[in-house]
Amino acid sequence: MVRYWIYLLNEEVASYYRNRTEKIVELLREHQCAKAPLKSICRKQVEFITERLSFSRLELGLKQYFAGSVNKNLERNMFILRNEIGDEALLIVQKRRLLLVTDSQSIASDICHALAQVSPSFLAVDADFDDYGWLTNSTGGRKFA
Repeated sequence: MVRYWIYLLNEEVASYYRNRTEKIVELLREHQCAKAPLKSICRKQVEFITERLSFSRLELGLKQYFAGSVNKNLERNMFILRNEIGDEALLIVQKRRLLLVTDSQSIASDICHALAQVSPSFLAVDADFDDYGWLTNSTGGRKFA
């Protein structure tokens, strides 16, 4: 199973840390694992460097740049995406991050490519915080960065 946390970083932060991504990932990992009172400090830092996500902006971008079908479930704040060969993925929208869940690396790559068209400041981090990368428009190399 493929699971990525995807964050939309503030453009200034994204450009400054583009070549020092491990520093951002370290903060995101600490935020995920921290206990109070460090949890609230990390949360404030994450809120400072990330942008709030707009469900409607994401929907427009996915419908424009993702080649497959884009369905939404507003009650659960998620998109259900299917590519032409029938692979399916869930994209769960939270305030400041997305959770991409799928069994197919191929559709994950297609979704990440579409999100990169929406903004160049998306950072994908696998659920274990072991692998990460900026979403880009390129079609070669790593699957999501």
